[in-house]
Amino acid sequence: MNDQSPARACGIDFGTSNSTVGWQRPGVESLIALEDDKITLPSVVFFNIEERRPVYGRLALHEYLEGYEGRLMRSLKSLLGSKLIKHDTSVLGTAMPFKDLLALFIGELKKRAENTAGREFEQVVLGRPVHFVDDDAQADQEAEDTLAEVARKIGFKDVSFQFEPIAAAFDYESTIENEELVLIVDIGGGTSDFSLVRLSPERRTRADREQDILATGGVHIGGTD
Repeated sequence: MNDQSPARACGIDFGTSNSTVGWQRPGVESLIALEDDKITLPSVVFFNIEERRPVYGRLALHEYLEGYEGRLMRSLKSLLGSKLIKHDTSVLGTAMPFKDLLALFIGELKKRAENTAGREFEQVVLGRPVHFVDDDAQADQEAEDTLAEVARKIGFKDVSFQFEPIAAAFDYESTIENEELVLIVDIGGGTSDFSLVRLSPERRTRADREQDILATGGVHIGGTD
């Protein structure tokens, strides 16, 4: 992310099971409440047929479990890298491209975060697994490109990415006092990622950390899959 303004920037972890949004204020980094006072929003959309509207997160699960008529869609992140992403699905009697479904949910994340933070976010760092697709570099790049396209469609002007286990490593780095060689294991709903990273208090302020990432790897297997 180039010349980013912290006041206009956020980070989004679009997860298979749950999603979060973080931001930075002067001297403070925090996650934003997305559903009442909760900082996670389950990555779920329920299309309520009677009211002809989408609902999200825990409310979506509640309406589905209460027996409201409609269609529940979850594990949306798994669309990235799949052939389904180029097709449509039936929603409330009309055809909706799967890309638009992703835009609907991630757009809701953006809107809720902005409402809570009281400002518009124009720049975003999106978390991504080490591999959206195993053993297919082209399909993996297409998945990232699709997510970037969706982010721009919902209003982000500056879009960049960070490997999810690397983001976790940087969070841990803020707690250490000496140099460490750390293996980060990130087991999510759809992928399991592993990264070997060199961390230290001195490295924490460097803008370019590429040389500190010694190895990354991952498989498309997680708790949901």
